Amino acid sequence: MQRTRAYYRWQRMRTIRKKLSLLKCIGGDDLAQGWVRGKPGRLAKGKVHCSCYMCRAKSYDYISHQAAKQNESATQQMLGYVA
Repeated sequence: MQRTRAYYRWQRMRTIRKKLSLLKCIGGDDLAQGWVRGKPGRLAKGKVHCSCYMCRAKSYDYISHQAAKQNESATQQMLGYVA
């Protein structure tokens, strides 16, 4: 598949928008302007987040849907047993 300049431009702008919205979400416009300094193209490469708990959300940070259902079922069984 031959990719055109338009495709690469679109991908670049997509990543810039994503990183800019991440910066605005974390620290507002001041943080975003600190990174961009008037040129949004600075966000085209590299990462703009760290690995602290505020900047990342991993799948293993949260309980799975199956485990949540099992916990709810066990809670309901315990309430039925006690009552």
